[in-house]
Amino acid sequence: MGDFIGTTISGMMGPGSISHNNRKFFAANVDQSRTEQNVTYCNDNLKQVYHEIFDEALAAYNAKKKKTRDKITDYYEHIRQGKQEKLFHEAIFQIGNLEDCGCGSPGGERAAAALKEFAESFRERNPHLRVFNMVLHMDEATPHLHVDFIPVATEQSRGLSTRVSMKQALKQQSFESQGRKQTEWNAWMDREKAALKEIAQVHEFEIISLGGGRPHMDLPQYREAAQRLEAVQEQVTAGEHDIAELEKQKKALQGTVRRLQAAEKVRVDLEAIQPERTLTGAVKGVTVEQIKELKAAAIRGAAAEQEVRELKAENKQLQSRLPSMKEKLKEAQERQELISENRDLRQQVAYLEDSLDSERNFSSRLLEGVGAVLDFLDRHLPEQFRPLVEKARELLPVPELQQPEQEQERGHTWGGMEL
Repeated sequence: MGDFIGTTISGMMGPGSISHNNRKFFAANVDQSRTEQNVTYCNDNLKQVYHEIFDEALAAYNAKKKKTRDKITDYYEHIRQGKQEKLFHEAIFQIGNLEDCGCGSPGGERAAAALKEFAESFRERNPHLRVFNMVLHMDEATPHLHVDFIPVATEQSRGLSTRVSMKQALKQQSFESQGRKQTEWNAWMDREKAALKEIAQVHEFEIISLGGGRPHMDLPQYREAAQRLEAVQEQVTAGEHDIAELEKQKKALQGTVRRLQAAEKVRVDLEAIQPERTLTGAVKGVTVEQIKELKAAAIRGAAAEQEVRELKAENKQLQSRLPSMKEKLKEAQERQELISENRDLRQQVAYLEDSLDSERNFSSRLLEGVGAVLDFLDRHLPEQFRPLVEKARELLPVPELQQPEQEQERGHTWGGMEL
């Protein structure tokens, strides 16, 4: 077995930016020449996955409801618009950092191999977490794995028998909350990091600690950006939903217009018919049943005409909103890209700051060692050599004063912009 490298295991909750994960756009810290090295394990459509998982349970739930208002027409929209559960969750896993596991380095290659093995075994460990998007990024500073999943709780007595619930899904995987400091999520994450540790050790890593995440991801500014990104994504989804509703209204209007045109033809035929009764009571040229059918068609035509008038008014109102909704959607998408780029820039800055701190610590220890050597020489060298020792002391740089932690937590700047 080769030389062991002391390193860390990191796992944390991610913001769930599927467009970023799948490289629908490229942030500043992405090396596009290495993007082809990324590994996509799955990339399923979220809405389709919702239908696959929940449609059967939704039909059973609605069948028990007598009132239409108590039924759920679209479970995806029900969760998206609700406040109790998220549509999906994301976890991010990483081995080491830029210093020992940077992309392209031997440590980075071993970290990638370990993460691939971890990714391939994720579903087996988590039968109640339906993974719909999983990507290993090899085109940023360090290899790391994004896992996006839907927590699926089954055999439930409340609501749908199969429903979205992180708490219940993890409970069915034997994770119980032990209080605020040890929630189901924390217990589950500890287990996942332990599994990754075992795999990493097989790949000749000596794990010295199980971290809570990459250092930059714990910054308050990053969490705020993640929340803003989620809000923008909701705006984008809402805009897309409104546009889809417009398309449905347009198709409905076109169908009604066709029905009205058919009714108009029927009404003209009706006016052309002039039935006459014979002495025996029969109707010349047309039967009584045919007359009834023609009258019914005329009534349907009148109803369709009224429906068209109402739909035209509604469509006119929706059409007037369409330009502003498209503009809002465009603005939301642009803001989403800017927030994602800003987040990745903060990650890059944090990496640099982390590296700088390590270099400062090393320099400080080096200066202490040199100082100790000079003290030793000062005590043991003959008198005539002591001026050389003092000269050497003068050449040593003055250590920088460390800023208090309270000052460091205020934020970071890049080119005068707070990140």
